[in-house]
Amino acid sequence: MQSNPMQSKRWAEKVLAFVTLLLVPALLTGCLAAGAGAVAGDAAISPSEEAIEYVRTHDLEPYIGRAIERGDVVPGMSKEDVRFVEGDPKRMEEEEGRTVWVYGTVTQQKQVYFENGKVVDHNL
Repeated sequence: MQSNPMQSKRWAEKVLAFVTLLLVPALLTGCLAAGAGAVAGDAAISPSEEAIEYVRTHDLEPYIGRAIERGDVVPGMSKEDVRFVEGDPKRMEEEEGRTVWVYGTVTQQKQVYFENGKVVDHNL
């Protein structure tokens, strides 16, 4: 039995239309999700008014100012800087000559280690 070239063409067009109907929504969803992620990412890196004011009114190394604007803790920060970024610690301890500020819960503790009033290490 021979197939009619017109029927083959019509069948191919139907398959192409079906595949297109399946792929276009999936591709558009990916674009929308990427756009939403970009907007969320922009919001995450925009410093708050309070952070901008804090950095402007304190004599800080530039890398510390940028970290504060991002909401990060970095070595060299003062206790005041860390308190601004993270808030008050749940508790403070002395460990091997270092001051340790403890944040978080019992199961998810995070520590900031200070020597001579400056951050030397953390696991935030």
